[in-house]
Amino acid sequence: MKKTHERSRENLIARVNQNAPLLVAIARENSFSKAAEKLGVHQSAISHRINLLEEVLGFSLFERTTRQITPTAQGRILCAAAGDAIGHWDVAFDKLEKFETQGAVRLSVSSSLAMKWVLPHLADAQHSGLEIALDVNDRPVDFKAGVIDAAIRFGVGPYPGLHSTLLKKARIVPVARPGLCPGLCPSLSDDGATLEQFAEQPDAMFLKDTTGEQDSTDFSWAYYLAKAGLQLDHDKRQIVFERADLVLQAAINGMGVGLGRTLLVEGDIAQGFLKPVGPTVPMKSAYWLVCNPDFAGTERHARLLGWLKTKLN
Repeated sequence: MKKTHERSRENLIARVNQNAPLLVAIARENSFSKAAEKLGVHQSAISHRINLLEEVLGFSLFERTTRQITPTAQGRILCAAAGDAIGHWDVAFDKLEKFETQGAVRLSVSSSLAMKWVLPHLADAQHSGLEIALDVNDRPVDFKAGVIDAAIRFGVGPYPGLHSTLLKKARIVPVARPGLCPGLCPSLSDDGATLEQFAEQPDAMFLKDTTGEQDSTDFSWAYYLAKAGLQLDHDKRQIVFERADLVLQAAINGMGVGLGRTLLVEGDIAQGFLKPVGPTVPMKSAYWLVCNPDFAGTERHARLLGWLKTKLN
């Protein structure tokens, strides 16, 4: 007869947990010898531990034949529970790995931000000792999957359920290739009449990002014109794109006037590819660094955030 402490629920759970890898391997291989080979131990050791576990439990876990090992009804229940337990531990260790100070930070950004801002600065990140594994994705990250450490999001924010850090507020300005609109002011003036005059030209084209008009970020001509106090018909002649960086590239190619926003347009203006052709207005949306709360407490998050703030200020 088993002693009371040997049959307690806590003791039984502890015993099964200790032998969980054995139970999963045996149930998967249907063989003590193959399970032993899989785990890198002697078959006799597995047989001995299973016998001891069965003795404590008070029932058989496997039916033994000369050909194979088959879980009993009770064995199937405990083998399934052992598999679930190992799965939970795998998730836990995946989370622990995120606390390591070494290794690349898996950062997700939109395609526009990747092309116009992140890629030109990746070399500087490496020189600063920060390794970034870039994930280019225009859809919000599912952090529950555990693949991505952090993401830079453009929107109103903050984001419920995530650790959100404001990186930089955004502004919006119309831009064009130098020489395309000779009548427009070359600097950030408050004179919006010249932009209205451009709209009256028969060949005037306005470049639009349809995503910005639909994703509640207010990255749109309607928002810009309302904030700038301008009234013009921007719908009669337009070329439509689905990405902000494509709008800017079309503007560089002389296809029309497009909207540029913070982080996406400064490089093209500095290199002389584009020039502002109207006043700059602030946006409600901004750039945010978002991640799971557990990653926010790691050294890698601190290093990433510190580098981003240095580059954005």
